[in-house]
Amino acid sequence: TVHSHITAKMLLVPASFLLLALGGVRGDEEPELHGSGTTNPSKLFWKVMDLFEERGKQNVRMTYRAVGSSTGQFEFSGSTNNNQSLSDFGAGDIPMTQSNYDRVTIGGGRTMLHVPFAVGAIAIFHNVPSAELGGNPLFLTGCLLARIFRRNITMWDDPAILFLNPTLKVPANTNILVGHRTLGSSSTAGTTEYLAQKCPQSWDVEAGSRVPWPSDTTGVQGSDGMATFINTKPYSIGYLDAGQGHVLGLSEISLQNKDLVYLTSKQADVGAAASQALAANVLPPSGDQSFASVNLYDQSGASTWPITLMSYFYLDQDQRAKGQNGYLLKAFLDYILSDEGQTLAEEFAFVRVPEAIKAYNNVTLATILYNATGTEYTFEESTQKGTGQGEYVISAKRQSFADFDRSVLADRINKLSLRVSGLEVKPVTVTLHGSGTTNPSRLLWRVFDIFQGQSLLPLHLTYRAVGSSTGQFEFIGKNNMNMSYTDFGAGDIPIKSSDYQYMVSAGRKFFHIPFVMGAIAVFHSIPSAELEGSQLDLDSCLLARIFQRDIKTWDHPDILNKNPNLNIPKDTPIVVVRREKGSSSTSGFTKYLTLTCSDWRLGTGSKISWPNDTVGQQGSGGISSYLIDNPYSISYLDSGFGHDLNLEEVALQNRDGNFVNSKTADIGRAGTEALNEGVIPRNSSDDWSNVDLLNKPGPNTWPIVLISYIYVNSNITSLNQTGEVLKAMIKYMLDSPDLLREFRFEPVPSSLYSYNLNTLSQVITAPSAVPFVFESSSSTQAGIGAGQYVISGKRNTWANIQRTSTESDVSTLTSRVTVTESSINTLTDTCNCKEYDDANIAGMAAAALVVSILALIIVIITALVLCMRSRKSAKTGEQAERKEAYTGQPSAPPSAVEAGSHSHMISFSGSTQQHEGHQKVTK
Repeated sequence: TVHSHITAKMLLVPASFLLLALGGVRGDEEPELHGSGTTNPSKLFWKVMDLFEERGKQNVRMTYRAVGSSTGQFEFSGSTNNNQSLSDFGAGDIPMTQSNYDRVTIGGGRTMLHVPFAVGAIAIFHNVPSAELGGNPLFLTGCLLARIFRRNITMWDDPAILFLNPTLKVPANTNILVGHRTLGSSSTAGTTEYLAQKCPQSWDVEAGSRVPWPSDTTGVQGSDGMATFINTKPYSIGYLDAGQGHVLGLSEISLQNKDLVYLTSKQADVGAAASQALAANVLPPSGDQSFASVNLYDQSGASTWPITLMSYFYLDQDQRAKGQNGYLLKAFLDYILSDEGQTLAEEFAFVRVPEAIKAYNNVTLATILYNATGTEYTFEESTQKGTGQGEYVISAKRQSFADFDRSVLADRINKLSLRVSGLEVKPVTVTLHGSGTTNPSRLLWRVFDIFQGQSLLPLHLTYRAVGSSTGQFEFIGKNNMNMSYTDFGAGDIPIKSSDYQYMVSAGRKFFHIPFVMGAIAVFHSIPSAELEGSQLDLDSCLLARIFQRDIKTWDHPDILNKNPNLNIPKDTPIVVVRREKGSSSTSGFTKYLTLTCSDWRLGTGSKISWPNDTVGQQGSGGISSYLIDNPYSISYLDSGFGHDLNLEEVALQNRDGNFVNSKTADIGRAGTEALNEGVIPRNSSDDWSNVDLLNKPGPNTWPIVLISYIYVNSNITSLNQTGEVLKAMIKYMLDSPDLLREFRFEPVPSSLYSYNLNTLSQVITAPSAVPFVFESSSSTQAGIGAGQYVISGKRNTWANIQRTSTESDVSTLTSRVTVTESSINTLTDTCNCKEYDDANIAGMAAAALVVSILALIIVIITALVLCMRSRKSAKTGEQAERKEAYTGQPSAPPSAVEAGSHSHMISFSGSTQQHEGHQKVTK
């Protein structure tokens, strides 16, 4: 039938798209790379190989067999293949043995290289019940550990163990269950070689990947077998890759290191062992010499972990016979050793190699010989027009659906593993209230959510997004006896010199703390079809003439001169939209125009006199809504806000003469240049009124960059515990660059970060106030993490889980809508059905698209309603429980505010009312 014919076409078209996405092989080249060896980095290798196969234009084939370090050495040395390698590379957590090294170099006439690519720790885990440890870790020395593994000590209440662990209370004569690996493994080699070196008098047998264990110990196969043994057998002990043990939440021994310090691998600096070994000449002078005697055990340093292994690539120096495959190996090595690759290694519980080892590797890698007829691979991270489509480019702009789908599944698994932490009732709720710029408001609200969800101490934190000018007004408090209406202010502009002098003369010392960097961008709503796929290019003087209404139509010759592809109806008016109330966006934008264009006549400031035929809107939300609803309009806006709404951005000409957009430009470079130019005051309590990051040099530097500041009084003792919440909040944001980038901000440069830490150290808090500490989501601090003044990443809230789930669902549905739109376009372009014309097909497809979009909207609304109800009911119940717990009485309705205090105001309007919304009450 006609209907089935159309349906078949709809199914076939996406399939052809998939075939095109996979890409055909160019020429005869199908480069391959095959390796084998240690299991520990296998997941890392497989992940990188997947990335290469997905991101490469060529049809490359890459495999890695996780067979253990010993087998990896065997296959690389090629003892059964005339001493020629059976693999393109080997990998191991132990250096090549001397016999295998001789087989390669002497027997095979090959020059082999060791290239360390990651550092890892072998840790000792146990299953002594925590209640029997008395709240302390289990402390052991290397010699005690050797005696336990050799079964010279068999009971947990042995006097030697109790001497180091006086709070240990186990049942009498409790047997120690020792687990060990049955097959050869690098973790067995690392543990036993450390024990043999540390305590030879107690470790009286050979050390290595396989050793003769006492008969009353338990053999297990693989890391998973060891983890299961420790996790399921009370009073057991065993050795395991530290990362795997931590992921599973196993309890770790606190082991004494060479400097007599007891620590766990989590507390230690694992990478320090490699640096110490290099400095002590433990490594040979060059990577082509034998590493057989190299180990990183028991190196010096107070924070050094004693059982540290390096993972090595085993490589042939001469890759010329491998042709293009050799260059594929080079690209693989370069990626693993790059910052991105080392960061990825950390996700798999490895520690990145120290800088000194990287420098050592660079010398080694420079000696590798490659085929002169081959082509080196390059990497595309940011878009490289034309170049990125090259045959030998590994492009981050490519992805496969399988990788996307895996990330979605991983996200769901993480959500399912979360548990809601109940709030422990505390007698006092600590408050923190701020107001100011709208630009970082979503970031601040997110941080407040994190703090309120992860704190044992009840917190009530609020921020009013009212603009920089109002934020400064309420922080300064001129009409409030020079006292702030808020605990802190925030702005994207420094406090004016006149206000600074006023506060100083009133005896107020305060600090500017620059905590993020952001961009002001210019957005427009010209229909994309009229730009014919091009961006809209404008320089600062064209912007000035548009915003002061010297240019009023989009087809003005000067605009068309910059944008020859702009095909717009004649005399189409330009609708100029600007902020109605004072704002940092207006200040930054007009200051930029003043600085860069002598034609600009309207002056600068957070409020200026705009021409009558411009349109005023309140806040970033008002600006963005107007742009969405009204074609041919233009305005300035926080870049992240505009990008989140998919607004079209104007490409601005920067100081170096290049047209750039804020999404791909270098925002952080402006901060570096400002520091180099001495724009930042020496002291944070000085006058900052002349500080700006506008029109700084650099080929890709964004020209309108603002610093967002927190305004803090130097003495906040009157805030009591709130003062420490404020300091913790600022420190958290400074230490969370990924979170900042999630909200389209750039972290401040490292030198400005240090500057801020020095400023925070000068903020005076109440003597009774207790500083907050942090427990990360990946690092449990037993006992400490349960403290009252801990912001713990181990806690979460149901509202946050719901939000994350909703974001995932929205992302999935958005992808489906995009696919549907693509299918519609493809079907419309390709269908030649006589029975159905294009209009009929488009109508049917449009109906399907509408259904998809309606499904998306319903999911969002439903999730939001559920979150709001859940949060409201949880908050109401929590308040009632607290009152009943501390008064012994059921919760009563709220009473009126006591006489003489300012009335509280709950405002449901979107307008700003300076200072009335921030009346102080006693903390």
